[in-house]
Amino acid sequence: MKKYIAVIDKDFGVIFPDFDGCVSAGKDLNDAINMAQEALEFHVEGMREDGEELPEPKTLEQVKKEYHENVFKYQPIFIK
Repeated sequence: MKKYIAVIDKDFGVIFPDFDGCVSAGKDLNDAINMAQEALEFHVEGMREDGEELPEPKTLEQVKKEYHENVFKYQPIFIK
């Protein structure tokens, strides 16, 4: 199981630093987390169907260095 970091902003928008184009949003924090899980699972499923390898997850420290403005929460999302 791999752990990827979702970056949730103050408006509950979500990005994944490890996956270009994988974004999501929610109406509140819980919804944003649930939608992030769903978005990443869908994105990873497409990559696997296309025969692409998943990237190695960035560490929380790496993500914090790269994404530090307008961040509400760094949320781990687990993928099998």
